[in-house]
Amino acid sequence: MNWGKGITLVIILFIITMLGMVYVASKQTNEMVEANYYDKELKYQNLIDASKNLNTVTSDSILVQMNDKIEINIPQTLIANFSNGILELLSNDTGKKDVNFNFTPDQNGKYAVAKSNISSGYYKAKIKWESNAKVYYREQNIIIK
Repeated sequence: MNWGKGITLVIILFIITMLGMVYVASKQTNEMVEANYYDKELKYQNLIDASKNLNTVTSDSILVQMNDKIEINIPQTLIANFSNGILELLSNDTGKKDVNFNFTPDQNGKYAVAKSNISSGYYKAKIKWESNAKVYYREQNIIIK
């Protein structure tokens, strides 16, 4: 084998490798975790304030995962005048797994969501509600099995 054939072979292998990488890269999905991310970013200070509101009441976990359900536990002091409860489960894998629930807790501050309604995977849970003219918010990471 001479130098010309060796260089030609290396160039051909390089081109084949680059075409393979372009093909693999074109099959990747590059979804954002949330739709309208930039609009929500501008309103993020409201969520920071709502999170501070909740942190003054409790630092405990709001979501508790059980065998067959996920339970939302609202602190007793925030059950009065409860309204607009929203639970968003945002999947890091794909937007197709995202789930939204409107909820109202019972008199004990509990609301349960069946795991059978949710695909397994890693989620960012966003819980938001209003009580006594204040907004409360918490984000938690959760793994559904």
